[in-house]
Amino acid sequence: MCVANIVLLCTWPSLVQSVPASTQAVSVAADATSGEYQIGPDDVLTVNVADAPEFGGRFRVSDSGVIEIPGLGAAIHAEGQTPIELAHTIRDALLEAKQLRDPRVTVFVDEYHGRTITVLGAVSKPGVYSLAKHTNVLEALSMAGGALPNSGNTVTIVRGRASAEATNTTVGSVQTMDLARLLKGEDSTDGLEVRNGDVINVAAAQIVYVVGAVMKPGGFAMVDPASGVSVVQALALAEGFRPIAATHRGLIIRQSTSDHARQEIPVDVAQMMVGKTSDVVLAPNDILYIPESGAKKTLKVMGDVAMATVNGIAIYGIGYRIGTQ
Repeated sequence: MCVANIVLLCTWPSLVQSVPASTQAVSVAADATSGEYQIGPDDVLTVNVADAPEFGGRFRVSDSGVIEIPGLGAAIHAEGQTPIELAHTIRDALLEAKQLRDPRVTVFVDEYHGRTITVLGAVSKPGVYSLAKHTNVLEALSMAGGALPNSGNTVTIVRGRASAEATNTTVGSVQTMDLARLLKGEDSTDGLEVRNGDVINVAAAQIVYVVGAVMKPGGFAMVDPASGVSVVQALALAEGFRPIAATHRGLIIRQSTSDHARQEIPVDVAQMMVGKTSDVVLAPNDILYIPESGAKKTLKVMGDVAMATVNGIAIYGIGYRIGTQ
């Protein structure tokens, strides 16, 4: 039902066509957000009072959620109201203050600051984003430019107060989603709404490195960490050996999870390739180093060389590339 005293609240064609063209464009924008967006602190509003511009203007919602309208003795509480609801509130306040007989009030949100989410991790543009409407997880990722090619397969949502109240959970509760299923529309929670204060984090992929006498040295994303990447698979990702490779003297450098020094694990890659010895599954951040033939070096020296190469890849981008299985 339309309310005659609050203009621009309906979308009936006859009403829209009866207002000037310059007003129609604004009225559509106001109506699009009015049923969805609740005003929050730091939002910037434009209040128009027909035939009484002295009562209107641009107002920033205070931290306490109020705006000060000229001519009214008390502040107007704006936080939590939609633009249409606030227009009604201002109209009632003007009537109560006996400032106008039949005020016609419109409210538009010029800047959205009061409802925000944070998108972090392996996305193109991590940062804080304003919510101008109901927004689901996929839309939130799109706002941040989408997931990076080297992203992992996990999206984590840490719930803020608004989500906790809406879902009857606790602030800081964590929800984990499968990114691949989400992007394919196979996840039943793909329409899950994110709300003010939520933090969405896209995990970076776990990486294994293949360096030394291989065709394409670099870091490679583990698409499925649960299945892992084996030595033979890692070599395939690096497109095989160079002719000078010492394939019998491969080395896995594994960072220790304790205070002990790193581990250097010799592997005979040539024997693995023909099935004479068992393939070895690499752990995240493992380095597979293939030395050049004729270069007699101790395991420690080979490990130092491999570590220096990977540090160059990670820090300086020397020969860096991210591959996937």
